[in-house]
Amino acid sequence: MTDATLLIVGIAMFGALLFLAGSVARDDPRMRARWDANFEGEARELRRTDATGALRCRRCGASGNERAGACARCGAAL
Repeated sequence: MTDATLLIVGIAMFGALLFLAGSVARDDPRMRARWDANFEGEARELRRTDATGALRCRRCGASGNERAGACARCGAAL
């Protein structure tokens, strides 16, 4: 076999190993449960707005537009 063929086979085997390692990590039930709990918590969180639709940033305390979704000062999610 030539050097190029060995290199291609080696890269393919390394890629297959990375693919298998990634698929095993995604199926971890503890990680999935943690992600689901965080998602549910954020989805059910109430965000109070005043009559103008302004939200207060949780990180820096600045007031921002509800539709913007991010603080204009620090960039955090509103």
